[in-house]
Amino acid sequence: MKNLLTAALAALLCSCGGANYTITGRYELPPGDSVYLLASDNTVLAAGVVNADTTVSLQGTVTTPDLVFLANAKRTNHPAWLFLEPGKIRIEKYDPAFGYVVCGTPLNDRKKAFDEAMYAFGDKLRKGSPGQSLQAILAEMNALYTQTVDANLDNVFGAWVFNSYEFQNIKDNPEKVKARLAQFTPGIQAHPMLKKSQDASQATARSAVGQPYTDFSCKNAAGETIALSSLTGPGRWVLLDFWATWCGPCCREIPYLKEAYAAFSGRGFAIYAVSIDHDAARWQRFLAENDLPWTNVLSSGCGKQSPAAAMYGIRFIPSNFLISPDGVIVARNLPGRQLQSRLEELMK
Repeated sequence: MKNLLTAALAALLCSCGGANYTITGRYELPPGDSVYLLASDNTVLAAGVVNADTTVSLQGTVTTPDLVFLANAKRTNHPAWLFLEPGKIRIEKYDPAFGYVVCGTPLNDRKKAFDEAMYAFGDKLRKGSPGQSLQAILAEMNALYTQTVDANLDNVFGAWVFNSYEFQNIKDNPEKVKARLAQFTPGIQAHPMLKKSQDASQATARSAVGQPYTDFSCKNAAGETIALSSLTGPGRWVLLDFWATWCGPCCREIPYLKEAYAAFSGRGFAIYAVSIDHDAARWQRFLAENDLPWTNVLSSGCGKQSPAAAMYGIRFIPSNFLISPDGVIVARNLPGRQLQSRLEELMK
């Protein structure tokens, strides 16, 4: 059986220069199956076939280290995430706790140590730790994030730890995020991972209570483009609601939205419901089968990464924003009958 599909595909990392890497180890795919090395945007960097003993062997050149992953053709198996950098990268094993264990090069060795430390903290949180309160364990975890980022401000591993962990503690404070990002080297500051954190923080700031709403347009089930601003204005209170048909909590909010709409639509209340469904047909069927009498639109793109959701810094659904007649966000995330109570208070 072929050991390797030696020709990297056209999108291979700069074959005209850079340093060499190899990736070897056992990957959980059947012998003879194709395996692909992909960038985070799904660009194919290299490809090969799984050996008879389920091992893989890939090689190529890399100019700039980055976070990449291995997957099969249909992307249906568990991906093996690794830092692509010069050297001999080894896939040691698959661990259900945190995925594939990868080592052999500096950044991958650091990630392995970090993952092991995080697993130990998870064990403490699950089982408890004598003499340590929950708050003390969490404080220790947060200190690990900070120390790890401090030691890796010049590489993509540090950017990954910040984006995946430390950012979650400061994401609602744009000034803290800005100050932390400024500590990274200029090259790492420009990395898409850190750009994503910066954009998310700025979106959160723009959509905070007291800020003017940001207008955007989406299409309804009939394919008509409807702007949020078409519902807002003097005498109008508008609930901007992000949801999806596959979201159980979102669907459980629908009866409360119907109650609020029935009670207040005659007094200037409107709902602009933005679905982040991936499946437009499923969304359209849901609308046809359920009586949702307000404005329903679909945000194109990839779920919470769709343009509309990203604009408002959506991290979970359901998420909603109540917009006043003067175009200011006056409340966020009003679940159940809290929406009706707030409307009653504001529309006296």
